[in-house]
Amino acid sequence: MAKILISPLGVGGKFKNQVTHDREYQGACYQIDNISYPQSRFMASVLYEHFDLDGIIFIGTVKSMWEEVYRFFCEKKAVIKNDEYWLDLALKIDHLNYESTLDSLDLSKVTEILGERSKCILIKYGINQPELWENFDTIIQIIDFLKKGDKIYIDITHSFRSLSLFLFLTTTFLKDLVSEKEIEIAGVYYGMLDVTREIGYTPVVDLKPLFDITAWIKGAYSLKSYGDGRLIAELLKAQSEEQIANQINLLSQALNINDVTAIKDKSGILKNSLQNKVVNGPFKYLRKVLENFVQKFARSSLTESEYQLELAGWYFDNQRYATGYITLTEAVITYICEINNKDPKIKVERELMKDFIHKSENRDSKLAELYFKVNPIRNSIAHALLEKNNSTSEKKAIEQAKKCYQEAKEIFITRTLI
Repeated sequence: MAKILISPLGVGGKFKNQVTHDREYQGACYQIDNISYPQSRFMASVLYEHFDLDGIIFIGTVKSMWEEVYRFFCEKKAVIKNDEYWLDLALKIDHLNYESTLDSLDLSKVTEILGERSKCILIKYGINQPELWENFDTIIQIIDFLKKGDKIYIDITHSFRSLSLFLFLTTTFLKDLVSEKEIEIAGVYYGMLDVTREIGYTPVVDLKPLFDITAWIKGAYSLKSYGDGRLIAELLKAQSEEQIANQINLLSQALNINDVTAIKDKSGILKNSLQNKVVNGPFKYLRKVLENFVQKFARSSLTESEYQLELAGWYFDNQRYATGYITLTEAVITYICEINNKDPKIKVERELMKDFIHKSENRDSKLAELYFKVNPIRNSIAHALLEKNNSTSEKKAIEQAKKCYQEAKEIFITRTLI
């Protein structure tokens, strides 16, 4: 496991001569965790020293201050710099522009002085969408450079503001894309040079809470769309909200296994907790999403068949067609039990109602027609195939899902077979 900094590199001024280092960043007194780093020029060097990092990934354009990175870290590591390489690099950079190719610079010696777990990445200016996507393709190659368990620190102080935002979003994507590497985003740091004159030093702010908000948004979407509450529960546990986290997990598990009784019970318990519990942090802004989600399932006024039907509708709405068809078919059998005063929770009674719908006097009813349409799909799903002699294709099954739900809803209102 290594601690790696990802830092965009700015442009700086025009290179004038080899005597004065006129392209260096202006010195500042950075302060992080109440520790001051006076007259520091590179925010990256402050973070490198403060967190005892193992490497730095610099990202910059052909116009960035690569020669200054080389000079600075030669001094930092007490290594004699190659003056010829430094001057050649500076002169080349001074004459390059947004139209220059990325192979115009040789950054091998810069990478060498930074160390084994370091890297220099050249990107375009990003002045149009093709360049932005090309930059994304380049930056995402960091995946191959990182190793399992690496901790990532992000510096967004310097370079184009658009690059800082782009890097922030790309890293979010990168973390999700390579979850098997278990990469941790340890911090997202910004040196507030804007307030240096006002307060006498440059505070270094950790913007990771903003990064964490993306996880809350993703968690809310997963719960709302798929009934997957694992991420929201994990984030709540990190805030020591164990009770609500566990209740969300239990409801999520009930939905995923389609345990109708458990869904009703767990949603009711969670609904009460949300009404009586004050939760701070980002969750309070997403609380309404969870309340609306729970309200769909905490509906004790519905009959068993109506409840199953609404659950099937939710599954269809969220493209969980397999579970939707299974639930819809069972809702029909439950409905037949109810209108014939049979207990839908007794297996023998349910089997009798299946025979009931097949009787000659019932086969022509609208409910029987619906049942004979959805049950073959349900059976194919239950046996993990759509049989060759089954007249309903996968495409047709998906297309008619909502229509079948609506037909069942219209029939259920009548409390008859129609």
